[in-house]
Amino acid sequence: MGATQLNTAPPDFVGVGVQRSGTSWWFQLLLDHPEIQPPLQKRKKELHFFGRFCSGPMSDEDVARYHGLFPNEPGMITGEWTPRYMFDFWTPRLLRRAAPDAKILVLLRDPIERYRSGVPHQTMFTPKRGDAAIAADAVQRGCYATQLRRVLAHFDPEQVLVLQYERCALEPLEEYARTLRFLGVRDDFEPSGVGELRGRTRAADKEPLWPELLDDLHDTLDPEIRDLQALVPGVDLSLWPNFAHLAAAGAVAEGS
Repeated sequence: MGATQLNTAPPDFVGVGVQRSGTSWWFQLLLDHPEIQPPLQKRKKELHFFGRFCSGPMSDEDVARYHGLFPNEPGMITGEWTPRYMFDFWTPRLLRRAAPDAKILVLLRDPIERYRSGVPHQTMFTPKRGDAAIAADAVQRGCYATQLRRVLAHFDPEQVLVLQYERCALEPLEEYARTLRFLGVRDDFEPSGVGELRGRTRAADKEPLWPELLDDLHDTLDPEIRDLQALVPGVDLSLWPNFAHLAAAGAVAEGS
């Protein structure tokens, strides 16, 4: 008797952002759910499937190969989470082609704190890139509005859930249940250790930011955060102390 053919299909959900924002922790919590399973073969969070298609087209065979990474079992859903999908400008269009019905997950973090975590992270993994290239990459990864617009150009807003890392850390059960409802699975499951952050911490490697660099970071990121508020009105800037001045300015404008 031959081996049973495993059914595969496009992913039910894909996490697209962002690096250094608790995505490993949140994805593992999703995999703890009895109705959610990981990709096949690699059985890990990040597939980086679309990265190669900046230098060549994605064929129908490539799409079929992507579908072949995800099990299709009754009563179960599956997906992956590659944080740079939202950052790579060519990926949202390809993701729409490969998985048009997928639910899209975005997990954001105060972009200045993300920058402070991202620089030592990239320095450790790509030390030969040089400080200037690493810093430029790190700040561009915090341009959330620009990246999110690319996602929303190819996916309906109802398909996209934007979470804040800080809210997930403060209210993990509530935000976990909200994520499960969005994905369409039972939302009364409570994973063990839900409040225990997982992943590599860079807290010990963070360097203080000097005033001139902070000013330049705000010059780049403040307009992005204003635009993000317009795209996702539920974003709570009180959770991002580096941008509390924007929340205060918005409150004054509404009251005037």
